[in-house]
Amino acid sequence: MLKHTEPRNGCFGALFGPSQIELVQLTEHKPKFIFENRFWGDLGFIHICFDISNMNELRIKSMQEGFPFTVDSFMAQQGSSFDMGETKGLFSYIEDNGKTLIEFVEGHKLPIIKWLGWQINLKDRNPQKPLPRWVVKALKFKRVKG
Repeated sequence: MLKHTEPRNGCFGALFGPSQIELVQLTEHKPKFIFENRFWGDLGFIHICFDISNMNELRIKSMQEGFPFTVDSFMAQQGSSFDMGETKGLFSYIEDNGKTLIEFVEGHKLPIIKWLGWQINLKDRNPQKPLPRWVVKALKFKRVKG
């Protein structure tokens, strides 16, 4: 079981809270790859996503550890934000040994309350400083009720 030894900091630390990952290894048989013939980005294909800062540093470290990014918007955009409409940022993916895609997202511009035009620029912000509580509370207006 992998988990943090200290409370999370950063922009969304208060929103996301603590997390843990349980590592499991099958030893009796070879698992079936349930996403065969699918493409990254397909609905339901990305299992794990991490909010990160400094995509360039993470790319270098991942490559050194033998897990190069399979998709890398930092390189494609030459370090500039990838524009996803109301949101901008960088994203990348690595693939673990079980072929699970792990997504990394570095948010640069996020809408807070769309209909008021409120957005936050995270690109030039200290990545270790939490967002103000009122901003985190305002995110409830983004919820989709189903």
